[in-house]
Amino acid sequence: MDKYLLVCKVLKTIGLKGEMKVYTYSTFSDIRYKKGNKLYYKNGDEYVPLTITTHSFKGGNIDSLSFKEYNDINQISFLIGKELFALKDTKLLSKDEYYYDDLIGLKIMSEEEKELGTVTSVEEFPAQITLKILKNSAKGHFFIPFNDFFVKEINLEQGYIKIHLIEGLTD
Repeated sequence: MDKYLLVCKVLKTIGLKGEMKVYTYSTFSDIRYKKGNKLYYKNGDEYVPLTITTHSFKGGNIDSLSFKEYNDINQISFLIGKELFALKDTKLLSKDEYYYDDLIGLKIMSEEEKELGTVTSVEEFPAQITLKILKNSAKGHFFIPFNDFFVKEINLEQGYIKIHLIEGLTD
């Protein structure tokens, strides 16, 4: 079964020839938006393919795209507000790199094998990327910096992340 990743959200159309402005979530936009690549929009339970014909970077997280299947503003306007997806491709990742959605739901274990909680989200702050953990033992969350000092092992197959626990981290 194919797995899809959220890549962008359509903000509005640009001009009359079916070009659209999108807000990009992907860190691989230069690769994702190459001419001929496919993006997909969801129509009920089905993912409908779109073939990229043009891409330009507008700044920040904003890009413009056009698609082979649509070349008129009247044909493409139904996509405004829709999310576009790409097929997950692990070849884009280097060793020890992960898609954020693969980390969500993993159990957090201490090096002593104590289960501490579950990853609920991956958050990017200016200083670093962190894992937001829902505590097992009490209400609330705590954060773990996503770096080699704290994250000692990630096992996607068995569903856990082993961390180095320091005093005060889970308080």
